[in-house]
Amino acid sequence: MNSLYARSVFFVDDAVRALRYYVDQLGFTMDWNHEEEGRTMVCQVSLFGFELILNETGDRTRARAGQGRLFIGLDDDQVAPLREHILSKGIRTERLEWGRPTLVMKDMDANELFFWMPHDDWTALGMAALDLPKPPKPRPPEPREPAPLPQPPKPPQPPEPWG
Repeated sequence: MNSLYARSVFFVDDAVRALRYYVDQLGFTMDWNHEEEGRTMVCQVSLFGFELILNETGDRTRARAGQGRLFIGLDDDQVAPLREHILSKGIRTERLEWGRPTLVMKDMDANELFFWMPHDDWTALGMAALDLPKPPKPRPPEPREPAPLPQPPKPPQPPEPWG
């Protein structure tokens, strides 16, 4: 028997939104798209030969959105192209321990793509890909003059004598 052809499926809350995110933000290419009543329900995207199916949840699968995790082990010659891709697209990543140092990308539903570097060598990836600058924090509001303190109530005045 030859090798089996397999693809992973990530369940997503909104397939249209997920497709846009994978194509526009992560740089995937759309391979095919199944629509129902003019709306994307299931599609396949690919990047560097990796294929992933995005499937919008329905009543029976609603709880499955965001539960996906996919492991991708990289060979030595794959690190530089991935690094260039991450930097060129400004993709947010994080590094965590998952048996060994792991580079993680998350989609809008919290599905995860886990990448292991060959020989745990992170030097070829460079810290810039791991620690992209975070968006600037919002500026605090300009200081305003303090509101005037409330004045204590005036004591009651005796009534005017009738005269």
